Amino acid sequence: MSDEYSVTAMADEGVAKNVEYTGRQLILLDQDDPKAGLDALFSGAGVSVANHIQAGDSAIHALQEGGTVVLDDLGIAIVEAVEGDQRLALKATVDSTPTLESEPERVLHACTEATAARPMEYFEGYLHGVADLVERVQGNGQVNQSLAPAAAGPRWSEAQATWGLQAILATETTLTGRGVGVAILDTGIDEAHPDLADRLRQSVSFVPGQAVDDGHGHGTHCAGTACGPRNPATGPRYGVACEADIYVAKVLSNQGRGSDGQILDGINWAMSQSGVRVISMSLGGAVALGAGYSRIYERAARRCLMRGKVIIAAAGNESQRPLNLQPVGMPANCPSVLAVGAIAPDYTIAPFSCAGLNPQGGGVDLAGPGVDVLSTWRNGGYRRLSGTSMATPHVAGIAALLWEQNPMATPAQIVTQLRAGTRDLRLPVSDAGRGLVQAP
Repeated sequence: MSDEYSVTAMADEGVAKNVEYTGRQLILLDQDDPKAGLDALFSGAGVSVANHIQAGDSAIHALQEGGTVVLDDLGIAIVEAVEGDQRLALKATVDSTPTLESEPERVLHACTEATAARPMEYFEGYLHGVADLVERVQGNGQVNQSLAPAAAGPRWSEAQATWGLQAILATETTLTGRGVGVAILDTGIDEAHPDLADRLRQSVSFVPGQAVDDGHGHGTHCAGTACGPRNPATGPRYGVACEADIYVAKVLSNQGRGSDGQILDGINWAMSQSGVRVISMSLGGAVALGAGYSRIYERAARRCLMRGKVIIAAAGNESQRPLNLQPVGMPANCPSVLAVGAIAPDYTIAPFSCAGLNPQGGGVDLAGPGVDVLSTWRNGGYRRLSGTSMATPHVAGIAALLWEQNPMATPAQIVTQLRAGTRDLRLPVSDAGRGLVQAP
């Protein structure tokens, strides 16, 4: 047993949180005629394509060498950083070409905020605080029934299974996820971990100079929650889809950071893996109140849906409830991505969990256990973490169970079943979406 087994921490502890840009631009090409957009970039701004990357291939070396890289199956170009007149020409070309859209390339993180862990008593006051706010805004002195204090949660025994698995009924189902591939896009995985090694089907790193092996721990934790075994080497059961196939794309560094290009490269790879049905991304970046979603990630998510795969992503950890609610981050705020909020063991919303405050897809879709979650860790260990990063693989695991049960189902049908099968916790939709996911 690792000496880290009993440690509880925020999932993003030690990860830098400042919004960063790489200087490169992401260009969304016309899906019907991408060549026309590339021709416009060349004639208007002197941007020439250095490499075309097909699904399943890696753009890591091409991005290191510089020049413009096109992820052909996604219809997205990654344009190297340009300065001066060429930068102005690039902007003018995009602005004057209706079929082109651009976004600055960001650096995303394993989780978006390192919020200090809070005592359990803090959770109890959350709904009271929201109800009081509603009363004051409405001015009628009446508390909305949906915001009434929830009944005290159960006292969990984790002798056999974690509280999260019990809460989502993963311990009650006979389904195991057998034959379903779950892709974890994160900081990699401990490839030698005794609980995971036997079911690791494919792994690849999209981080320059770093192998798949997880020097951070976050990716290993998420893989364990989604796909950990029924009978782990040590401690209680913690994995939802205990016989699912594990695919890993290392898109975040050992410091828990990764560029949009690396993440899109990982999505491009996962999309090409025939065995993968679920793509779990416990990563993201903060967005401003009122901001829209990324058209770049929305394109990638739609392409995945067309290939029979669904992306499930963490809503983000920027909130400091009850007074400071922050909107769902990117890419979880895309309409075609399932955004996952986090609940605590007493069935209240976690104080850090972001809320559905922005329009046009920026809502929370579902909730999963995200506080004091035990799972695998680097160097063959185990650790407790908190964050929407922990809630996300719970939902990914349930999606794998549903696909085992309904192998011919489309992504849309799986999403419908996920939503229809939730447990209503009587939490605001903006916090928990349709509710807490449940195993079929």
